[in-house]
Amino acid sequence: MEWHEQAQAAEQTGDWDTAISLVSARAECYSADFYAHDNHLWHMDLLVRAERFDQLTGLAVTDVHARRRLNRSLRERGMETEPRNRAGDGDRGPSITS
Repeated sequence: MEWHEQAQAAEQTGDWDTAISLVSARAECYSADFYAHDNHLWHMDLLVRAERFDQLTGLAVTDVHARRRLNRSLRERGMETEPRNRAGDGDRGPSITS
């Protein structure tokens, strides 16, 4: 079984540690390799599905995709004020509308 199939199987069963580990090892933000970039976006989605908001928040400081995914997730959960609170605390990232 290929790593991609293993990651999908782990995702389907909720084995977030395995799925995140497999995908993040092959993920790269803004890579010329579109597979690596797609894996990066998948990695951000896995962090949300695993409810690892601390990790996502840490990445959001320097990663626009993490920031957008975090903001979207907060909006979906009815927590629209959280990005504004983060901005007030010094997080200069784009707001939930980005």
